[in-house]
Amino acid sequence: MAIGLDTFGSAVPNTVVRLRLAIENSGLDITGHQFRLEYAAKAAAPTCESVSAGNYVTVPNQALCGSSPVCMATSSNVSNGAGTTDLLFGTNGTFSTGEIVTSPGNETSALNVDQDFYTELEYAVVPTINASDAYCFRVTNAGAELDFYGTVAELGLQFDPSLSAVALNDGLSISLTPGTTTPVIASTTVTDFNGAGDLVHATATIYRSGAGAGCTADNNNCYIMSTESGQCNFINCSGDSCNLSCEADVFFHADPTDASTYEGEEWLAYVEVEDTAGGYDFDSAPGVELITLRALQVDSLINYGSLAPDSNTESFNASTTVTNLGNAPINVDVEATDLSDGGSSIIPAEQQKMATTTFTYSACVTCYQLSSTTPVTLGVNLSKPSMVAPPVESEVFWGIAVPYGINSAPHSGQNIFTAIGI
Repeated sequence: MAIGLDTFGSAVPNTVVRLRLAIENSGLDITGHQFRLEYAAKAAAPTCESVSAGNYVTVPNQALCGSSPVCMATSSNVSNGAGTTDLLFGTNGTFSTGEIVTSPGNETSALNVDQDFYTELEYAVVPTINASDAYCFRVTNAGAELDFYGTVAELGLQFDPSLSAVALNDGLSISLTPGTTTPVIASTTVTDFNGAGDLVHATATIYRSGAGAGCTADNNNCYIMSTESGQCNFINCSGDSCNLSCEADVFFHADPTDASTYEGEEWLAYVEVEDTAGGYDFDSAPGVELITLRALQVDSLINYGSLAPDSNTESFNASTTVTNLGNAPINVDVEATDLSDGGSSIIPAEQQKMATTTFTYSACVTCYQLSSTTPVTLGVNLSKPSMVAPPVESEVFWGIAVPYGINSAPHSGQNIFTAIGI
């Protein structure tokens, strides 16, 4: 008697699968064979056909499964003892009805297979959580080996990937960089018992909680990354595990959650991974704060030109542009130093005036007069940027008066701009 088994493929642990075997009798008629299902770990053997016969043991039923890597199972699609039909060989020979075996059984009733007939047997089995190898399956006559095994079925295990705890920015609050982007990483370790090479796809979303994990990409509140975009990468792979790093370039104007409009919310990360068979896992990182950033840029020097002593700039205004490079609305404090020629000639800081519109020095009623001792708040009222361009900015205009007795050498000083909340 020869036995040929279909290739069994792969299965997920704790998932019932049905193994179908074809047995062909090329010898004398046989009667009363009880075809018992046995298994062995493939281990280092090159094929299941080369696994030693002494390694095979009977597949236990569910009640006696214990720590076995495979067990008999029940199935809602078939019943124990039901007859089989010809599915494997088709018209190749004469078919003799076989039998389906489910738990609590592990062998057929007594079956007859005449000379030059074949039959098909089907067993419901389940790999358990103890399975960690590929497994080979054969049948015996109630424990007695058959004459010849032409093909022995092999069951590979298909494990879904699993994530360890996900961290966003290593669990630290997110501090942004004025006027540019800051790398923020969602990270975790991914394990797949089919090997690290089985991991093929990952996505991650870093988002403000109020936007939700299903948010649309928006530089204010939602950053979406993937392996296809090159922002998610499996790194430091060894054995069954890889580190997963998904990096977003978060813009300076991303919504803060430590104060103001979104106080009470937080930034979160949602990560999903997938393997070659479509198995997947997902998890979320605990929330972290995104810190309010008040920052500005002043674009140029303030050049008052040439003035004679005991004169002022009148209707001429030097100008600078102040740009909001943070993620919150701001006003500006300005503090000045006296202007000096490097020696004893001094133009006091208080001789400078500023405004958000052009003005005539001697007639300005909306101007702010600078001070060398106290910051002066300039009401530019720059709103929170929602994008890089167009920038949120305001032009500031300047004037100065030069007192009598100042020498003709160039004078210079420093005006210090500080972003403050509104």
